[in-house]
This record gives sequence, C-alpha cells and structure tokens, in this order.
Amino acid sequence: MTTITEKVFIKNEPMFFIGDFVTTTNQIEMSEKALIPKQWEKFYSNQLANQIQSKKNATILALYTNYETDENGSYSFAIGAEVSNIEQIPDGMKSYSIEPNQYIVFTTRKGPVQEVVVEAWQHIWEWSKTNKRAFTTDFELYDERSIDPNNSQVDIYISIK
Repeated sequence: MTTITEKVFIKNEPMFFIGDFVTTTNQIEMSEKALIPKQWEKFYSNQLANQIQSKKNATILALYTNYETDENGSYSFAIGAEVSNIEQIPDGMKSYSIEPNQYIVFTTRKGPVQEVVVEAWQHIWEWSKTNKRAFTTDFELYDERSIDPNNSQVDIYISIK
C-alpha cells in the first residue's frame, strides 16, 4: 500500500550544499541512459560523502535545481550534503546555495529505498497537476531513517509558489 504524507514547511534561512552535479531530464531518466542511478553508484562507490569536510551532519541530500522550465525540461541533479561553509570544495564537486523558500514535504512509506522514492515522485507528478510547483530547488533528504536501504523512509521537499 502506498502511503505518502504531505506537510508545508517554510525554510527561512539559506542552506549551503556541496555535491556532485549532472544535468539530465525526466525523459533521459526513464530510459536506459538514466544518469541518476549512476550518480548514486558513483557517490557510494567513491565514498564522496567522506570527501565533504564541512558537513553539518550525516544526512545525504539529493538536489534537483536549475530547472530549464518544469518537469519536462532539463535540470541539475546532485548528491551531497548540507555544509556549514563552502570554503573547501572537493575536486569534481560544486557548491550551491539553497535559498529560503516554501516547500511541501512528501514523506514516503517505509520500504526499499528505490521503490518508495519512485512511488513518491509518481505521487508528486500527480499532485503537480493541480498545485503550483516553483521549480527552483527541490531535494530528497536521506537521514537516519534511510540507513537500511531495504527499509527506508525519505522526505522529499518540493518548492512551491
């Protein structure tokens, strides 16, 4: 059974992020050329989280930003962490400032991480048909609830107008 909860969250302070970025589209992500799974594989196999020196905590963020238009255009995707400063940026990574915004937070059910995140995005795409996304910066938050990939719960922050 798919159970996804929604709540409004207002972020009043900017948040600094360091991560490994790629540019993709949803069309690419629904094909055999998908880049996001490769980014996750690279992130874990190269232990990129350990290279980010100024992490605020152990939480991993998957960032969606620099939207060309909406869900139909290109966007930047990055995996990394919130940081206290952007003074030391590891080779191959970039910094990004997540500006204050209003979000709807979608919380997945507990289950296999790849399954629950896909379910949540399907729910978000349906939700988007009757709600106003801002298409500024969205992110998935992987905290202590996501340690077990077979029994994970993830929050997805969607920027709204």
